[in-house]
Amino acid sequence: MDKKQLPLFGEIADEKQVTGGYIKDYITGNLSEDTPEHEYWEIINRNYSSSEALQILDKIDWDFKNFSTQYLTHKFHSYPARFIPQIPLTFIKLFTKEGETVLDPMCGCGTTLVEAFLNNRNAIGNDFNPLATLITKVKVTLIPTEEFKYLKDKFLRMKRFLDLDYKRIDKRIESLPSRNVSKIFNRVVISKLEVIRETLLEIKEEGNHSDIYDLGRVALSSTIWSLVENGGMLNVDDLFLKKVNSMEEELKKMSTIIKNPPSVKIITGDARKLEVESTSVDLIVTSPPYVNALDYYRVHMYNMLWLGMDFDLFKKHEIGAHSHFIYNRFRLLSEYLGDMLRVMIEMNRVLKSSKLCVIVVGNSSLEYELIESHKFFAEMSKFIGFKPIKTYFRNIDKTRKYTSADIGKIDDEYVLILQKVKDTEVTAEDDDFIIDIVTQQMTNFKKRIEGVQGTSIRGRKPTKERLLKNIEKIDEAINHIPEDIKRNK
Repeated sequence: MDKKQLPLFGEIADEKQVTGGYIKDYITGNLSEDTPEHEYWEIINRNYSSSEALQILDKIDWDFKNFSTQYLTHKFHSYPARFIPQIPLTFIKLFTKEGETVLDPMCGCGTTLVEAFLNNRNAIGNDFNPLATLITKVKVTLIPTEEFKYLKDKFLRMKRFLDLDYKRIDKRIESLPSRNVSKIFNRVVISKLEVIRETLLEIKEEGNHSDIYDLGRVALSSTIWSLVENGGMLNVDDLFLKKVNSMEEELKKMSTIIKNPPSVKIITGDARKLEVESTSVDLIVTSPPYVNALDYYRVHMYNMLWLGMDFDLFKKHEIGAHSHFIYNRFRLLSEYLGDMLRVMIEMNRVLKSSKLCVIVVGNSSLEYELIESHKFFAEMSKFIGFKPIKTYFRNIDKTRKYTSADIGKIDDEYVLILQKVKDTEVTAEDDDFIIDIVTQQMTNFKKRIEGVQGTSIRGRKPTKERLLKNIEKIDEAINHIPEDIKRNK
């Protein structure tokens, strides 16, 4: 990012009045002024007109290589394939004002909402995964110090005096999924996890401690995640308390930045049917699931099990899940496009006129063929009142914590920027419209594959005959679109 190439427009924001100025100081305090990250903060912390802000986007290095990404509450809980905070931060700073509303309809672990919260924007987060919305809620909730003392004292007393029912522990072992990772959860580990869980249940029953109860649940979930990631070779008690202490420290830091918290609404719901008022949102930034890349329910299975969450329901309604249509992955693609078209219709409905909708998504691979999701989204958006105005390519640094080995070979992604130019004339429940658009997209996709096969081959090359069978599978997928995209199938 070369300062000499930057346009000279944009007034410097008054950092005493703009919350983001204090965050800039927190993040860049130990950075040299000639670093790309420091220069980036100088750029986004100015005031621009909309046209100027669009020009600024061209000056940003979207790789954000070596930037700080694990600061404040962003570090509360690992989460697969989450995007880095600089992406929502860029659009929040450049295209919204304090007090305006930012939405992430597939919010995951809440990266967009944390950045909105830190920069004094009202925020709405939606996700079908109850673990995701729990993590998000905790990340944007300031909690008094005395509540942390209450939680830690309660845990230490329960640890000392609780008389566990070991028959129940054996039942817990029997109820674990039939996966190798379940071996991590032996009687000792389970007994320690049960003490934590019983502590949290007692806190819930006592009432008036809902925020620290939720934080404890996230700390428990994060503890289980660490156990799974490290093969169980950790002290459960110490790990849980370490998580709680770390979360307390980060919330203390956040409370010095945020004196008057903005409004935050967290919804555990379906992005294809948002519980959000029409034309009430000033900016949307979201990163939807990648088709065929990851089953979030499998990644979160053990966390959700201990928190008493229904992962079977989540599995059933998950968008783009790897476990859907295993015998014809192109039926998964048409289902995914139908689901995402419904989400985009809803995003148009809730967004104010002329405002931006930003979708961050990577390419995927199905049966040796490249799936460029951002191109599908851009094309479909034109039928529902959006205008694609910019697309940026970025490399993903797979060595950083915010990525996951579970996303496989995906090492880049695209930032697609849509502008709402008119209200959509259809609803997300209009199956006939969804069928027409998805059929059109899949037919165009088939023509591309008829011209060139094997557009995403890694490793051993398949035979020509094997690749040509994909055309038959795409035909089958097209024929099944009316049943595969039904909203209530």
